[in-house]
Amino acid sequence: MKKQDFIRELTSALASIDAQSRAEIIADINEHFAEGAAHGQTEEEICKNLGQPGQIAEQVLEEYNAYKTNNNTEYTSGIDDIVSSAMEAIENIDIGGIVSSALKSAAEATRAASDVFSHTHSENTPPTVQWQSNTSNMDIPWSADTTTETEGTTRIRGGYEIDISKVFTGVTGINISLSVCNVKLMSNPQSNDVSVVIQGKSRYNVFQLENKNGTLIIRQREPFVKFQLFGFRSTLEATIYLPASFTGDIKATASIGNISATGIRGNLRLLTSAGKIAVDGHVAGKVNLHSSAGNISLTGSLVHDVIAKSSAGSVKVESQEASGLVLGSSAGNIDVRVGKLSGDANLSTSAGYVKLSAQDVQGNITAKSSAGSVHMYLPQDVNCRINVKKPSMGSVSNYLTGNPHSPYILHASTSIGSVTLEPLARHQN
Repeated sequence: MKKQDFIRELTSALASIDAQSRAEIIADINEHFAEGAAHGQTEEEICKNLGQPGQIAEQVLEEYNAYKTNNNTEYTSGIDDIVSSAMEAIENIDIGGIVSSALKSAAEATRAASDVFSHTHSENTPPTVQWQSNTSNMDIPWSADTTTETEGTTRIRGGYEIDISKVFTGVTGINISLSVCNVKLMSNPQSNDVSVVIQGKSRYNVFQLENKNGTLIIRQREPFVKFQLFGFRSTLEATIYLPASFTGDIKATASIGNISATGIRGNLRLLTSAGKIAVDGHVAGKVNLHSSAGNISLTGSLVHDVIAKSSAGSVKVESQEASGLVLGSSAGNIDVRVGKLSGDANLSTSAGYVKLSAQDVQGNITAKSSAGSVHMYLPQDVNCRINVKKPSMGSVSNYLTGNPHSPYILHASTSIGSVTLEPLARHQN
C-alpha cells in the first residue's frame, strides 16, 4: 500500500470524529511517513509497520469516545496522558528494522514530509498550510492561535512552532501542569508582574493561561491520541519570570521534562516523572521536590523544611544553613554539604551512599542506606549523642567523640556497606 492510499482509507474510516481531531491524527501519520523515510523506509514498509488503517481507526475511535466521556471540557495533563497511545493495540511493529536502517539525508526527510495533505502536492513542493476555522480532512493547525473567552480565560491552540508570551498582574500563586516540557522559574527584580514565555515545538496541544482569583494557571492538554512509532521530539520550554517580591505558593508538574527554579522565594512544590529538578538560591519557604527518574539538587544560603525524593536519581543539598531536611532515594545517592545544620535531617537511600558534611550541628541526624555506605564529616566533638548500628555486612569506623549529654542524636546505619564518622578538619585537609 502507498502512503496516499493509506491516508485516504484512514481518513474515511475516521469520518465520525470531529475534523480537528481527525486532522491531528492524519498529521501524526504524515510525520511517521516522514520519519520512516528519514530512516530508509519505503512507503510500503511504513504502511506495513503501521498496520491496517481500519485497525488504527478502530483503536482511535475507542480512545476518542473514552476521551470525550472522561475529559469533556477539562484541561488536564498527567502521566496517564503521556503513556496512553492508540498504537497499543497494533502489533508487529518492526522497531528494530527502523532503528537499524541507515539514516538518510535531511533533504530526503524534508521531501517526504512535504507530501502531507493532498494528492495535488508533489513530493518536492512543500504545501502551504494555514489555520482554518473549518478544517478539512487534510488540513492541520500549523501555528499558535489565541482566543480569549467570556470569563477571561486565555487558551492558545498550539501547532508545531509554539511562541507564547503573556504578562499577568496581581498574581499571588502559581499552578503549572505541563507534559513534555522543560519548566524554568526565574526571578525578575525589574518587574512587579509575572511573565510567561512558552517556546519550541509541540504536538497539537491546547494551552490554558489564566489568572483565576490571583492564581496563575498554566496548563497543557495533549491530543486524545498520540502515535509514538517514530517518536515526535517535543522541544517545549516554559519560562516563568517572577518579581523579586513574590512569596506565594508555586506548584509545577512536568510529566516529561526538567524543572528549575533560580532565585525564587515562597513555597515550592515541584514534580516531574522523567526529568531532573534544580533549585538554586532558595532562601525562604517550604520546598517539596519529587522526581521519578532524575536527579534533584538544591542550593541556597538558607534552606528550611525540605522534602526531596527521587526514585532513580541522586539528591544533593548545598547551603550555608539548613534544617528540616527529609531526603530520600530508591536507587541514588544522598549528598548534603552545609555550614550549619540548625534542625533535624533525615537522609535515606536503598541502593546508594549517604554523605553529610556540616561545620555545626544543632539537631538530630538520621542516615540510612540499605546497600551502600554512610559517611559523615562533622566536628570532632559534634553536639550529638552517637548511635551507630553495626551493619550485617560491613564495618563501622567512628573517629568522633560526640557529646553524651546532648539532646540531639546521630543515628547511622546500613545493611550492606560501611559506616564512617570522621572529623571535618581531617576531611578539609
